Amino acid sequence: MGRRLLLISVTAAGLTVSPCSHAVTMLSGPVFTPASNAPLAGLLQLTTDEPSRVGVLVSDGTDTWERDFYDFATTHAVPLLGFKPGRTNQILAAAYDADGNACTASRLLTFITAPLPANFPTVNVLTSEPDQMEPGYMLSVIDRAYTRIGDYITLLDNEGNVVWYSPVPSSGSAYSDVRQLDNGDLFLQLAPPSNEFIEMNMLGEIVRTWQPPSEYPINLHEGLVTSHGTIMYLSDVSQVVSNFPGSDTLLNPPLITTNVDDNPVVEMSFTDSALLNVWSPLTNGLVDPTRVTYLTYGEYTGSSYGLDNEHANALVDDTNDNSIIVSMRVQNAVFKFSRSTGKLKWILGPHALWGTNWQPYLLAPVGAPFDWNYGQHAPELTPQGTLLLFNDNPYQASPFDPLVADQSNYSSAVEYSVNETNMTVSEVWNSAWQTNQDRIYAPIVGRVQWLPKTRNVFVTYGFITYVNGVHPDPYAPNAEMIRLIEYTHDPVPKVVFDVSFFDYGDTNPNYLGYYCYRACQIPDLYPHPAEAVSDLAVSDAGQVPVLQFSADPAHSYEIQASTDLTNWTTIGAPVQQGGEGDFDFDDLNAGSFPARFYRVVTQ
Repeated sequence: MGRRLLLISVTAAGLTVSPCSHAVTMLSGPVFTPASNAPLAGLLQLTTDEPSRVGVLVSDGTDTWERDFYDFATTHAVPLLGFKPGRTNQILAAAYDADGNACTASRLLTFITAPLPANFPTVNVLTSEPDQMEPGYMLSVIDRAYTRIGDYITLLDNEGNVVWYSPVPSSGSAYSDVRQLDNGDLFLQLAPPSNEFIEMNMLGEIVRTWQPPSEYPINLHEGLVTSHGTIMYLSDVSQVVSNFPGSDTLLNPPLITTNVDDNPVVEMSFTDSALLNVWSPLTNGLVDPTRVTYLTYGEYTGSSYGLDNEHANALVDDTNDNSIIVSMRVQNAVFKFSRSTGKLKWILGPHALWGTNWQPYLLAPVGAPFDWNYGQHAPELTPQGTLLLFNDNPYQASPFDPLVADQSNYSSAVEYSVNETNMTVSEVWNSAWQTNQDRIYAPIVGRVQWLPKTRNVFVTYGFITYVNGVHPDPYAPNAEMIRLIEYTHDPVPKVVFDVSFFDYGDTNPNYLGYYCYRACQIPDLYPHPAEAVSDLAVSDAGQVPVLQFSADPAHSYEIQASTDLTNWTTIGAPVQQGGEGDFDFDDLNAGSFPARFYRVVTQ
């Protein structure tokens, strides 16, 4: 099978074009149209006279990269992603038919990317060891603190280069979150007044919106698409609570009746937005309605729904046992309950001031060292069944113990092992166990993510107020910094990537810096759907059938054989030969059968 490297070459001056075979012909194009709302992306379009797949080679004068697409069609509209700002890019497109014959475009396309906008966040690479990092990209919304001007959805590569960005679609979201869907598009939730979920493609176009049920508006802290074909999110509902402590510092506080902002978990249909389920923390008895912490009065003044004594900020749809895990910042608690019954299973957090009805559900700490979670964010289950979370760690205390001052405090990623049979919890790993990193304190927001290929841990310090006990900016005491750090999952963690968003040279006393609600590592800018192989060919090499096909190397493949087209047997796995995505398989046992049929199964 042919590869484009036979048809094109890279020189110091850029790309050169060589003649192509005529088994497939380009009827129109290629044409490249830059995306208006994603300045580092664009759409490549071309048509061919027979079904073909497309490949591109791009040179920007400094770097060269290539990308293959494996869907066969005669009309192609392919988003091209991963360009860098301030570069002149030459794009060479090629089309391949089912026999591997190729036709290279007769001319190069040019795409000149503009520099980053003047108000784009300042990116500083502090540490980068790509050979030890998880392959992929870092996706986040970077907010210019408090101003809501210059907020961007941003993608960085492993060297800290910006390779994609788009302005945040609305200013109605104070701590915007973004996730990548299976189809490669982005999923965002926008709080009231926008009050909608958005699907944005990588050209920066909004392709779909969902409106939540009117009685359950979006709480911007969490919205996710589940494997149940639903959208699960947090909402706000006002509930009246009596006998509520009027103070979190007095041993015998006055008792009051007050409105409390309850944060129900809401599930609606991904298809038609129909309301499917609601689980209320107060109605379902998942939390103690009169329990206070130092965050009850020490951080928030409440909202139009009432006193903010829950502040739920994260959900986990635990498909292992049909449960849901919720993080409640103000309660310093992560709890798990059954999807089917709504009943509580366990509570992870300090034991102080929980009422009698909740005592049986409190996980008992075992082993040392052990650190409780305070004001935590973003719990996540690992493949090992452990629970990661970002421990913001405000105050490091429960009423009525002494508080830890901010300048003496730190935040970290913590990994817990929960034993549901014995109702115990132990600490498995903590990013703070490292010995050579800055002591970082980020009292709000944050995320921790398990990285599957390297087993590293990616941590978002999204709102840093102290580094080693000192404000990030000596001139501006209210300035916040972002640090995105990748650690090895070793007993003594090593930092292999560390990037900050901050203007270190700013001397304006009113400088406010940046914050990031969450960042996440994604494996690729493109989706990798498991598609049927369209160009399987069989040739005879010395009486040995040789199978050849092209397919996305993100997946693995099996070769199956049959003598009757009914009963199929796996006979082996192909290997990549030549270029990436070109697979070969030699059937050395074919001579034992009078006839042999083949198919490829995508894993």
